[in-house]
Amino acid sequence: MDDGRLGVTVSRKWPGRRWPALLGGLEVICGLVCLTALHELGWAIPGALWFFIAFLLGGALFLQWALRPSGEGQPDRIGRSGLLGTALQVAYCGGVTYLTGWGPVLAIGFVQFATVTGSLARSWRLIAALSVLAIAAGQAALAAGLLETYLAPGTAQAVGAVGALCAVLAIRALGTADAARDAAENALALSEQAARRSEERYRTVLQDSQDVTVITDAAGTAFFVSSAVEHVMGWSEQEYRDSRDHLVHPEDRPIAQAMADALKSGSAGEVVELRLRHGDGAWHWHEVSARNLLDNPAVAGIVFNHRDVTLRKQHQDQLVYEAAHDPLTGLANRAALREVLAGWGAGSGLGAILYLDLDGFKRVNDELGHAVGDELLLHAARVLRDCVLGGDTVARLGGDEFVVVLPEVRHPGDAVTVAQRIIDRLGEPESVAGHPMSVRTSVGIAVCELDRQNAEEALRLADAAMYEAKRAGTHSWYLPGEADREQHGGCRGAQPLPFS
Repeated sequence: MDDGRLGVTVSRKWPGRRWPALLGGLEVICGLVCLTALHELGWAIPGALWFFIAFLLGGALFLQWALRPSGEGQPDRIGRSGLLGTALQVAYCGGVTYLTGWGPVLAIGFVQFATVTGSLARSWRLIAALSVLAIAAGQAALAAGLLETYLAPGTAQAVGAVGALCAVLAIRALGTADAARDAAENALALSEQAARRSEERYRTVLQDSQDVTVITDAAGTAFFVSSAVEHVMGWSEQEYRDSRDHLVHPEDRPIAQAMADALKSGSAGEVVELRLRHGDGAWHWHEVSARNLLDNPAVAGIVFNHRDVTLRKQHQDQLVYEAAHDPLTGLANRAALREVLAGWGAGSGLGAILYLDLDGFKRVNDELGHAVGDELLLHAARVLRDCVLGGDTVARLGGDEFVVVLPEVRHPGDAVTVAQRIIDRLGEPESVAGHPMSVRTSVGIAVCELDRQNAEEALRLADAAMYEAKRAGTHSWYLPGEADREQHGGCRGAQPLPFS
């Protein structure tokens, strides 16, 4: 209870107590018995015993009534922590002390009274002042002969003055100590409150975050998992801990192990991308960053933060795919073809390039429309894929022009076989967008030695060969002869082959 106007604080550590223990209950009775015995021996209460007993018991009962709350949840009748309540208690303490006949010597009783009122941080000045007034009143009563004492008059006055000084110094020391303790307790309480708020704020941020935070010990055992794991991955915190060893995609476990090894060897941080299994069983791409904070006493662990980047990964993969593929047919585009040709010479032996276009494609576009023309290109793309092996490349350069790269052929006849297969398959009757069609094509072939070839030159030779095939008649292939090989040094044909 605190009265800011008077600066008196009574500790809340003794709820339910009616008044200081010194003058309450059994203490009063025990004190009365002892003092009565001393009175009979002539060592205490030089005055009338009945008056002392009446003052002791009557004052105690009055104070218990006056300082008791008037009802449950109601304040004291006279305000036990106010000026009047404190003054009555000090006066009672002083009266009892001086009626024993040893008042000047028992000034320490005021210090004892002060200690049972609770914290003296704000009330010690008031209690010290009231104690001095009580001692002064007692000393005045002794000097006037109103009270008796076992001390000589001069001694009584000197001892009273010294006792008053000692009482004030003791009460002041207690008050200063209580103030320091209260300040420390308040600072600690504020610090704990701030820590709780900070922790609550931190947990709230982590809970609503799209990042999952995991802290492990040096052995990899997780001792903290943020609650964000529930809405990010569909796992509870305990489920995540229990299944953590099986969350990483089997193909990505070497990546996870390499990151763990790097952290154990002293790396401050690592960032990787790998697939993690979500609660629904689906694999999602996650960006995982890790920091080694084992040497940080506040953490003492390895901190992992990971977030679902599946959409970003899909977008990146889509961009990479679009950069290398024809948007209509899904075949490799010109840029991808250049990449293939740039690495073509890394092999040995023979390679071949087939350059072809669809005869009469412009007429289909003009007479049946571009939608039918697009369907025809899609049909041609499917046929070309079916006619090559997995290591071969089929590309669309634009319009109705296609290129097939065969990185490994045993002899030029293999390339001719593929060309003839393409011609035959495209020539089969097919319904394209509801229109029956038999596609005719012209194919130019260039066969080169991979360790000597010039890829761009081979592509130009195949292009030129295609036009030779057109001049010879549509729906045919053309392989340059020896004269063409010498002209294009490094790319060669063979002697005329028995193919038509």
